[in-house]
Amino acid sequence: MLQQEFAQFYKDNIDKAFRFIYLRVDSLETAQDLTSLVFLKFYEFLKDKNKEKKIKDKKAFLYRMVRNLLTDFYRNKEKMTLSLNKLLEEKGLDFPLSFDTQNKIETNWEMERIKKSLNEINPLYKEVIIFHYINDLSIKEIASILGKTENNTRVLLHRALESLKTRINTDKNTDKHG
Repeated sequence: MLQQEFAQFYKDNIDKAFRFIYLRVDSLETAQDLTSLVFLKFYEFLKDKNKEKKIKDKKAFLYRMVRNLLTDFYRNKEKMTLSLNKLLEEKGLDFPLSFDTQNKIETNWEMERIKKSLNEINPLYKEVIIFHYINDLSIKEIASILGKTENNTRVLLHRALESLKTRINTDKNTDKHG
């Protein structure tokens, strides 16, 4: 992938990847660091033309990398210290660390409410909802990311929505009576 192609891919996908990560971690700074780190790893991977040829869907591959990075992050949370600036300096790359989405998320109370409800449901359900409703990925794209059939993904999305609705209704009832 040429640098211009990567730059366009980055521009097209940075906000969606950031939102997905932000809704899975505990702080804005961590989300920024992890987002930059995943794009750095993605870029490094694509520099090898033989590896790049094996990727059928770059967006699905990016999200698999994001999911793996988040898994590693939570598995090694105490050990993991992100030294992103050092990595960027070593590689001679300069990714902008300010995101347009940042201001929207910081000031959006509704997003916090949704995030709270999403954090209380099954993690796989949470991912499917974020992929489909927040990042506008198709059922086919989500199925590719998760390694599932499209029918299984539709059922998973339906169950995820039912779980989220139940959680939101429980929260509303608690707020009224609490």
